[in-house]
Amino acid sequence: MRKGSLKKIAGVVHLYVGLTVGLLFFVIALSGALYTWHPEMSHKLYKQEVSTQNVPFVPVSQLKSNLAREFPDGDFRAVTFQGKSSAAKVLLYAPGTYYYAFMNPYDGSIQHLQNMKQGWLNHLKSLHRNLLLDDVGREIVHWVTLLSFFMVLTGLVLWWPHRKSRRKYHFTINWRSRPVKLNYDLHNVLGFYASWIGIFTILTGVFWGFEPVQYGLKVLTQEKESAYDVPMSEVPEKLTDFTPGPLVDSLTTVFLQRFPENKIRISYPNKDTDAIHMAVISPQEKVYSTDHYHFDQFSGTLLQGNFRYDLHNKASSFTILNGLVYDIHLGNLGHFWGRLLVSLTALVLASLPITGFIIWWSRRRNGK
Repeated sequence: MRKGSLKKIAGVVHLYVGLTVGLLFFVIALSGALYTWHPEMSHKLYKQEVSTQNVPFVPVSQLKSNLAREFPDGDFRAVTFQGKSSAAKVLLYAPGTYYYAFMNPYDGSIQHLQNMKQGWLNHLKSLHRNLLLDDVGREIVHWVTLLSFFMVLTGLVLWWPHRKSRRKYHFTINWRSRPVKLNYDLHNVLGFYASWIGIFTILTGVFWGFEPVQYGLKVLTQEKESAYDVPMSEVPEKLTDFTPGPLVDSLTTVFLQRFPENKIRISYPNKDTDAIHMAVISPQEKVYSTDHYHFDQFSGTLLQGNFRYDLHNKASSFTILNGLVYDIHLGNLGHFWGRLLVSLTALVLASLPITGFIIWWSRRRNGK
């Protein structure tokens, strides 16, 4: 196919996809750019900062009993110790919703209790994921994400200059240009640079949105052939008034001492057959490198088996790639700088429907 014909087809696809999904893509990209800073915003908004003290953290059982007294409707599920200067984050289930209780790890007091279906930060997350339209909105977001992938690809085709002598003008913005040319440069040049990061964030969104994509990766990585064990506790024949609290407290103390620089999440068993699940998370909250440990809640024995969530160096290729999808989309791989790059890229992507519409409108008005 000749270059001219390819560019003509790419131009038609780029134009009509952009006009069709441009506004929705703007909303999704802009909300994503803002939500990238969720860790910093939630730290302030949910009062997670605490003064460092040279004393041990209170036991998990004390956090649980304090919450049972202060918030009896909450079903205690997990607690994450986030470091010496941050509140412990406790997951609570409640009818129709779930909460996070942010508690001082040194005295067990509640600093903030947040209904995770309320508050502007959670609405921002829902805006990005489903346009505040629940399941219908989620499907719309998935299809807009898929179409935006073709919009980025066709944009790169259109960006490619016909002549080598013109290439340098496609890499830089002439800020002294007249408004129409400046708008074109903002769309063309910024779009080119943002595409190389944006295409990965978009593809990770496509991965989440479409089961055939996930299925295809499972086939490629032979995940479909894998059979996983379920970590379970061996229930004693005679079980009376047992509580896993003391063992959970003991394990938490060991893990906090063994991994002082990491975040430690403890999933509290809610059924007799449940295991105690301990997750060791990097300070950057990288999903793919999280290590998982499972203990019998009665004996404290470290359970062995082919678990889906285990030490990350034993994880399957699909599990690692699935974790990387989260880390790439959220910018976790580079911590602050990774999230900054993802956020700036999303802002540029959000601007493209606007500058693109101005290009189309000005040409339409001039009869082109």
